Amino acid sequence: MDLNLRGQSVTRVCFDATLTFLTSEDYEVRVETDASIQVPGGDLVLFGPESPGAAAVQLVSLVHDAVASAEVGSAGDLLISFESGAELAVAPNSDYEAWGLVGPSGSRVVCMPGGEIARWSEQ
Repeated sequence: MDLNLRGQSVTRVCFDATLTFLTSEDYEVRVETDASIQVPGGDLVLFGPESPGAAAVQLVSLVHDAVASAEVGSAGDLLISFESGAELAVAPNSDYEAWGLVGPSGSRVVCMPGGEIARWSEQ
């Protein structure tokens, strides 16, 4: 499933209980479970959203980068590729919501526990 984020730039990266980034068209992506980031020429770095550690530098470097594609796999996995060549991957979690996307008009896509995808339309 294509999340239709292509061409949108990352405008903000936030760290709290989740990793959140906002896009130039007011979409919000939240990562709520373990994930990975790989930047061109760099190692694949695994991180937890509550304590990204070494991945924080790579995640912050996404600011001003544009999304090349944002896809949801059949198992509920999220892969966001950026024009710089960086890739953010989030696998489903058996116990928790792994990731979520909220659009500017209230539309939502959420990876439910176990990988099922739930969608809500615009309000």
